Amino acid sequence: MICFLAAMAFVGDLAVVPAVIPKVQEPWLLETLPMPEGEVLEISALEIWHGDRVLVATRRGEVWVVEGVFDGDPLNCSWRKVMEGLQEPLGFLVQEDDSVLVIQRGELSRLVDQDQDGAFDSVETVCDEWRVGGNYHEYNFGPVRDKAGDLWLTTNRAFGGQPFGAPKWRGFALRIDGNGKMHPECSGLRSPAGVGAAPWGDLFYTDNQGEWVGASKLSQLIPGAFYGHPFGVASCEDPLWPYPHPGETPNRVLMPEAAKLLPHFQMPAVWFPYDEMGRSPAGFVFDGTGGRFGPYEGQMFVVDQFSAEVMRVSLEQVGGHWQGACYPFRKGLSCGAIRVCWGPDGSMLIGETDRGWASRGSERFGLERLSWTGAVPFEMHTVSARPNGFHVRFTQALDPKTAADPKLWSVASYTYMLHSDYGSSEVDQAKCEVLAVTIDPDNMGIQLEIKGLRSGYVHELRPKGLRSQVGEALVDPRAYYTLIQIPVQPQVR
Repeated sequence: MICFLAAMAFVGDLAVVPAVIPKVQEPWLLETLPMPEGEVLEISALEIWHGDRVLVATRRGEVWVVEGVFDGDPLNCSWRKVMEGLQEPLGFLVQEDDSVLVIQRGELSRLVDQDQDGAFDSVETVCDEWRVGGNYHEYNFGPVRDKAGDLWLTTNRAFGGQPFGAPKWRGFALRIDGNGKMHPECSGLRSPAGVGAAPWGDLFYTDNQGEWVGASKLSQLIPGAFYGHPFGVASCEDPLWPYPHPGETPNRVLMPEAAKLLPHFQMPAVWFPYDEMGRSPAGFVFDGTGGRFGPYEGQMFVVDQFSAEVMRVSLEQVGGHWQGACYPFRKGLSCGAIRVCWGPDGSMLIGETDRGWASRGSERFGLERLSWTGAVPFEMHTVSARPNGFHVRFTQALDPKTAADPKLWSVASYTYMLHSDYGSSEVDQAKCEVLAVTIDPDNMGIQLEIKGLRSGYVHELRPKGLRSQVGEALVDPRAYYTLIQIPVQPQVR
């Protein structure tokens, strides 16, 4: 962690924070940005505005601009409040004209800086066709733009009483068209705290483990799909729902069996095993920094609210389904993380809060920055499915003497239950047998021939004793591949 001691001075309404000295941690430097003294900045939305300003919203309804983050020493940043009075804003989308879309509890809004003074002057309603029931957990997340230019939101299911009645479209993905009209597109979501678009245009969301969600997951949003939670399914009887009814959700069946029983049930792209890979995934970004953040260009980084960490994900499409592996990346943030965005220099900004949700970390809220120092750790870079096993690429060349031994690898598989209980243990567990290891000609990867692959199961890979050519051990010898579809032929890389 980064420790700092700083006295703060105020110039007008501008909070100026003097420099502090960070402790460099290789290969990524974590810096905790100082905040204005006495302010409670529970960050709930995060974006870059006007090229190099960090736009921050808080759960208390304020909007701040942070300046100076990318000018030499980011710890000499300054904070300026530019709006207040929003209702639990949980996501930004900056538009080409520099207006900003923000999702609130009761509406999708557009913030406009009419006089170009760096503060917002007006709030315009884009869409408010959904209703609220007065439940504290009726959060909304987004917005994100799809390939056609429409906006998508995800709505949290209510937990507990709804004093104003039970409104429709909770636990849904909603599309807002160019005329501001709402169209429900996906059902069965639970607590979909992150929603975003891949570089190729497909939409994904993260969901939190709980009842009917056996393990936290990342899933592609597909119109008409059902994601397993029956809370809001009654809304699908409304004429506004344009797809077949999801049907009655079976209780206490294995996830692969649920996919066979429910024709519209959407299996995830990635399951995040409980505690091994956080507990509450939230916001995510795809690495399009051109290598400025390290060796993981094109992969996804997901922040976790409970475990105060960043996780890494690699995806591939097999049989028309996006699936892939998750890997540990960076633990030890100051607080639970819910929002993440890229800075213009390729650094990662992470917005944090623990209000309403327990989380690890020494602070109640924060804004932190991860920057690559140039060092490349020895890690599993990518795990890809093959008809008879997995192909694993590494960030450094392998020692061929140790890498060729099949006994170095432990591979186990398991899945989860679809049931009304809170979460699921890892069920139907089995060991896989590693029959052979073939090293790539460049010593940067290996082919694992494995007996016992199962579709619809997580496959946990744990190498032991593997070394790089220079003798380094893996920083974290774990990868978790969600094998929904087994390839019928080798994947094209």
